[in-house]
Amino acid sequence: MTKLCEIALTAAFVLCPAGFAPAQSSAQLSAKKQAIADLKQIAYAGDAKAQVQLGLIYLTGDGVPKDDPEAMKWLRMAADQDNPVGERYLAEMYFKGRGAPADNMEAAKWLRMAADQGDVQSQHNLAALYTQGLGVPRNLKEAANWMRKAADQNLADAQYALGVFYETGQGVIADPIEAAKWYRRAVDQDYVPAMNSLALLMANSINTSIRNTQAAVELAQKAAATRNNPEYLDTLAAAYFANGQTDMAIETEEKALAKDPENDLYKKAMARYLGAKHSNR
Repeated sequence: MTKLCEIALTAAFVLCPAGFAPAQSSAQLSAKKQAIADLKQIAYAGDAKAQVQLGLIYLTGDGVPKDDPEAMKWLRMAADQDNPVGERYLAEMYFKGRGAPADNMEAAKWLRMAADQGDVQSQHNLAALYTQGLGVPRNLKEAANWMRKAADQNLADAQYALGVFYETGQGVIADPIEAAKWYRRAVDQDYVPAMNSLALLMANSINTSIRNTQAAVELAQKAAATRNNPEYLDTLAAAYFANGQTDMAIETEEKALAKDPENDLYKKAMARYLGAKHSNR
């Protein structure tokens, strides 16, 4: 399993169970009902943005009963007018099998239309499809091309993913300096997975322009503090070890193992740190 497994589809926005809706007064409900009626008139008149908005209302059940086929109808109207947001949501509905039977090829078709119009989330998701071979043939070079388009639009998810491509050398020629560059761009947007990957790269790289063990510790600490994630603790332990802080590495790896005791990689890391400690006595 490579780090490419981490590159997954990012949900368009709403295609998940709706959360708890706060109680509304009769006046609020009446105003919402009128607003939806007005929106319908605009949508029936052919306004693509109104069609998308109405489709999302039926998806979420915000002021109307949830109705996936009705949502699909309105989103398709918008998509048929080359509205990229409508195309993106329509694609996700086909992926999820909402309002129509699940169909990855149909989903990929609509997602490609949105991506071709520069919709950044669609570009990212199309790249993810190419990494997985969902609805399209698996093609890592094509995936990297689309991920770069999204990364160039400053999408942190895509910047991180492009860093993964460069670090692993899949779809592009391996280039740790380029990987670090794209990780840093995502880190600048406080994207936590990129913090973890950049910290590990800085801790382990033999390239002097990348290796910075103290900075790796600081970045790994920041990532580990944001999430209760054993992988991030494992990275922090590696950074401590690279920085000559063997006792801290052992203490931190113990925390990672406490959360994932059967992880062989964590066990090997712990054995390495303990061996180094004993050899230095």
